[in-house]
Amino acid sequence: MYEQSVVSVKTESFSGVAAKSTVGQCIRTVLRRACVEKRLTIGLLPAIQRLSKNTNGALFCLTAAAPPGDSATHMQEVLLQAFCDENDIYVIKVDSETKLKRILGFCVTPMDFSCILVHYPYADPFSDSQEIDLSSLTDSEKDLIEHCENNWGSQTPVIKLPEK
Repeated sequence: MYEQSVVSVKTESFSGVAAKSTVGQCIRTVLRRACVEKRLTIGLLPAIQRLSKNTNGALFCLTAAAPPGDSATHMQEVLLQAFCDENDIYVIKVDSETKLKRILGFCVTPMDFSCILVHYPYADPFSDSQEIDLSSLTDSEKDLIEHCENNWGSQTPVIKLPEK
């Protein structure tokens, strides 16, 4: 049920050897960096509101499964995923909202973490170009894009996140 794909991640190390990392570890790296850079929209309703105003800035949409019996939230998630697919935003399903909270250091907050948008890195404010600079993406972000491209069009696998 859960996918634990291994992707090659280039890491800085003294030996210069690239490490192997699971997709879940790549997600953790991307989330932590985007949090520090203030490139996250956290919560299902804030994500929907943000996307209704501007679809261009979102890179990934991470969703955790709705609790059993919560059909209203489930419908919102399905519509959001369809919207993201139509607007070329990569949808990544993860196994646990609790793990998303833990990864970002929000263990005791009552906030909704069922959906997180990761936005593209901020462009040069002095540039006139409206194009997104893909060279500003981290290796982990590029690896996640590759993972999403490989699974595009098929049923989106649920990614098992690391515990911490």
